[in-house]
Amino acid sequence: MNPVVISVVAIAIFLALLALGAHIAVALTVAGFVGMTIYRGIGPALSEMQTIPWSTAASFSFAVIPLFMLMGNFAFFSGISSELFDTCYKWIGRYKGGLGFAAIGATSLFHCLCGSATATTATMGKVCLPEMTKYKYKPAFSTGAIASSGAFGLLIPPSVGFIVYGTTASVSIGSQFAAGIIPAIMVIAMSFITIAIITKRDASAAPAGHKFTFKERLYSLKGIIGFGVLFVLVLGGILTGFISPSEGGAVGAFGSFVIMILRKQANVKNIISSLRDSIKTTAMIFCIMIGANIFGTFLAMAGLPKALAKSLTSGNLNEYVVLWIVIVLFIILGCFVDSLPLIIILTPIFLPLVNAMGWNLYWFGVIMVMCMLIGLITPPVGMSVYVMAGVAKADLMTVFKGCTPYLFMLVIATIILVYVPQLSTWMPSFMRI
Repeated sequence: MNPVVISVVAIAIFLALLALGAHIAVALTVAGFVGMTIYRGIGPALSEMQTIPWSTAASFSFAVIPLFMLMGNFAFFSGISSELFDTCYKWIGRYKGGLGFAAIGATSLFHCLCGSATATTATMGKVCLPEMTKYKYKPAFSTGAIASSGAFGLLIPPSVGFIVYGTTASVSIGSQFAAGIIPAIMVIAMSFITIAIITKRDASAAPAGHKFTFKERLYSLKGIIGFGVLFVLVLGGILTGFISPSEGGAVGAFGSFVIMILRKQANVKNIISSLRDSIKTTAMIFCIMIGANIFGTFLAMAGLPKALAKSLTSGNLNEYVVLWIVIVLFIILGCFVDSLPLIIILTPIFLPLVNAMGWNLYWFGVIMVMCMLIGLITPPVGMSVYVMAGVAKADLMTVFKGCTPYLFMLVIATIILVYVPQLSTWMPSFMRI
């Protein structure tokens, strides 16, 4: 049977299983196994099923994932998330939309300790939403700001999305983190501008908060000393090349645990909760990665990535036309499939195209993550929106409505990053990690 036909059959099986409610790891594994069986036979397929799970789980480079998950959970139970918001609130909460600025600022800072977008959305939603409700912020504004800034975490180091992309694409994770720094700062700045525009058009959406004295604002900074120390130790160490990403995760997890002890939050309940949540999230990620590698191995056998690269490069299309075809495809898929498995699935498929077009791998990683970020707040499967709706007990359409201005902002940011690649390539080139 023609390899392209077999690939289409396998993809159809994958989509059908997703539609039937199967877990994405199961759908990927079954589709990949069936495809390999049809293409090579049951023997080679079973052989791959024996080796791929072990080779994936045993990869030392993936040790960074559970370590950063543990660091984020320890940081949450130590109370850092609450103090980050309190500090941001006291400095900028007195302006119109100030609590929105504070929510985005605190959420972005917390992302530096927690690489999961959905976990950060849930955490900061519980911290920020009560205060925003107290000052009579409109639900759409409040939930939209938190859900959108929660999604930004996919771009902010140490992003799990960058970790997975870097490992799958065989590029330096530290350099990929560096590539995301300027784009992340740009997106956060543009989100502040978005809030200013919203409050300019509708002042009642986000009234001014309480005013604090300079002494109170200065005193609030002591609450983020722990965060500052972890930030310097972990990201500073990784970006300077002093420690590897895996070592950074270990340092961060240990540092977060020390902060828990110093703040007298290291009780049995919090420790067990941190470990349980980290294990559950890590297991979920590894199951998806194993399934994606099985599916990706089949696609590589069938030659689909090379065929895709050849079809897009042989048509004499302008490289930006090709890139925008890829971006639109990423965004459409991101509306239906969660960001992390999509990065795992699509990276090996499009690597031959990236190499054929001569695109910078770090830049392409940032563009891919930006597309996934858009998918996190886009219907019908915007994971950050679903998490925020659950935390706020709000209607999904209310949250999607609140995210719409940020969606337009992210599209503009993506266009800028496409045509100004230096924003993503300068830091990795300069730091030479």
